[in-house]
Amino acid sequence: MNSPAVKWYGINALEFRHSKGSFMIDPYVSRDNQLLHIPGEVDKYIVDPPDFVLMTHAHWDHLPDMPYILSKFNTVLYASKTACNIMRAMGVAESRLYELTYGEKLLLPGNVKVTALESRHMGIVGEPEGYAGVPENFDPTVKDNWRCGETFAFLIEVDGKRLLNIGTANMYEPVIHGMECDYLLCGISRWKEGFPELLSRNIVYDTLIPTHHDEFTLKLDDFYLREDMERLKKVIPGIKYKEMPILQWMTLG
Repeated sequence: MNSPAVKWYGINALEFRHSKGSFMIDPYVSRDNQLLHIPGEVDKYIVDPPDFVLMTHAHWDHLPDMPYILSKFNTVLYASKTACNIMRAMGVAESRLYELTYGEKLLLPGNVKVTALESRHMGIVGEPEGYAGVPENFDPTVKDNWRCGETFAFLIEVDGKRLLNIGTANMYEPVIHGMECDYLLCGISRWKEGFPELLSRNIVYDTLIPTHHDEFTLKLDDFYLREDMERLKKVIPGIKYKEMPILQWMTLG
């Protein structure tokens, strides 16, 4: 059996290839906290149509490229109520959206099994709640309009591997406790006190692949890693991890 492969576009933007197709998670490559979306950056990096797209949450550094991606490719976005309501406000057709619920189990194109797990984002003081309905007069150029909303992690079973993606340096312990996977692709952006313990006592994994630890306000041409992983190594000695090379395929053997 072939092993799946992953390509990292910074932040939690991931592309997966497997024996029967491909899919993406959080494909945001514009990486601009002022313009938010730059079509030319998407055209430069996202060139192959994914069979489907999974979205962990609706913040500005995860979702804003999605309307353009959906206009380019015949694919479907699997995302939260908030993320789907933002897409509806931007004119995305209902046929291109699938609104996830916590705990839902899906069999997706290419025989990819996905469980949509309830998760958590690192708390942001004063952040408004997500969108329970379609927001009126939604302005996609305003960063704060991209509210986090409901947060998902994804357990993915493909080509005999169990992959767990958590897009932020937090998790929902009642759901995640005791979970096992081959690869844990986990956001560690500016992790705070308590996160290492949360990670160590809840998930059994063969290899941690850190994500979202790059300086994501800079273009991919200016990519560099912050010190989030170096800090984590100091408090979890011997942690089993592997860095993904940026914009290169890495086999998950």
